[in-house]
Amino acid sequence: MQHHDDDQAIIEAGYKPQLKRSLGPFASFAIPFSEISITTGIFANYGFVLAKAGPFGFWTWLLVAFGQTMVALVLAEMAGRIPLAGSLYNWNNKLANPMVGWFTGWMLMVAFAIGTAAVTTTMLPVIGVILGYDLDPHMASAIAIALILGQLIINLYGARLTSHINIIAVVAEIISMVGLGILITFIIAAKGHFHFDLLTTIPTEPRPYLPGFLMSSLLCAWTIIGFECSADVSEETVNAKRVTPKGMLSAVLISGLVGFAFIVIMTIAIPDLAEVSKASYPLAVIITHYLGSSGTNLFLAFVLTSMFACAMVVMMTATRVLFAMARDDRFIASSVFKKVSAHHVPKNAALLIAALTIIFVLMGDNLTLLAGASTVCAGLYYLITVISFGITVPKLPDTHTFSLGRWHWPVVIIAALWLIIEIGILTIPDEFHAGALTAAGVVVAGVVVYFITGRKNKSSSREDAHGGP
Repeated sequence: MQHHDDDQAIIEAGYKPQLKRSLGPFASFAIPFSEISITTGIFANYGFVLAKAGPFGFWTWLLVAFGQTMVALVLAEMAGRIPLAGSLYNWNNKLANPMVGWFTGWMLMVAFAIGTAAVTTTMLPVIGVILGYDLDPHMASAIAIALILGQLIINLYGARLTSHINIIAVVAEIISMVGLGILITFIIAAKGHFHFDLLTTIPTEPRPYLPGFLMSSLLCAWTIIGFECSADVSEETVNAKRVTPKGMLSAVLISGLVGFAFIVIMTIAIPDLAEVSKASYPLAVIITHYLGSSGTNLFLAFVLTSMFACAMVVMMTATRVLFAMARDDRFIASSVFKKVSAHHVPKNAALLIAALTIIFVLMGDNLTLLAGASTVCAGLYYLITVISFGITVPKLPDTHTFSLGRWHWPVVIIAALWLIIEIGILTIPDEFHAGALTAAGVVVAGVVVYFITGRKNKSSSREDAHGGP
């Protein structure tokens, strides 16, 4: 295999380049944009905000988007400094120590596998709405498994095919959201149905209002997440040191702006707040009111497309994290999971992630707990990385790609404070205690796996990387 100029960073890290570079700038944007998936996040969680804080709670979107942008700025600099698969795992190996790196990688891999299952499961009721009837549990499970196998097959054919399919889905998602937003705006303008008061009036209930308002921030926190995934495929990206940071930041900024604009339009278009708030999927009720069932089904088709692409990309990035850990011989059966297929894909790692995803899907109601736990894990591994970055990066040589420069400490402090607040919101309320305990269980399971294989020194794997075929 001929080495690409970008592969020098891989060689200097002690590895043999094995993954094929085929991803360009738009793919580097589309991958995190799809993993964020504002369509999926808003559609699935819009009702949560209405229940907790009413329409005024949607203002938290801007606050959280700002906080997540601060986190993304930190991760963007690391993406330019260390363009290796497994992103946060490798970054924390360098910034802190191998133990911190391993636990970051463990939480990242588990959170991604759970995320793939959660997004796939969220597709099922949408399919039921389009078909016009509720899916029974057996049929729902069969469809979910089929969707996961479809995601796996695409992933096994390589990052290029996965990226092409994802780009089509991203373009469709952007067109559908912008087009629907404009169409609804014209309709409510013609009818004079602008309900701006919904966004400018603090509801009389619940009281006290602040706890519900803070919890409504989770809409954006649950949505604008996973943006570091473009760094997980750095070894498959051309000119990764420069392209990846730009793709990551563009995805976060565009998701934040487009998502907020869409929420504002949908909210001021609410025809009857009481009726919409009671619905399982409030957005479907709003769209049906203005466009009828045909318009709603068309929108839901776009929602399904973005959900499938989101799950597919999350599976891909989870595979790269597992591959990175196995490449260092720091995972169970590492020799199996670090193998790369003729399509330049960590095939066995992909198979394991798909198997874990199916297991999580079949866990039924317990998947909700796991999904909550994965969000807590995400907050933790972001916080660990931000703190490690804040302490260590000033000691490293200057980078010639993306750098925070004199803004280093302001960005680090704001990002860390925001993540501490986010973790508090995700764990302190009574209804989230079970998810917090489940996250603790993920960490405990990680301790067991770490003491089995994670403590192994990386030198042996790096020697293999240099001397291997």
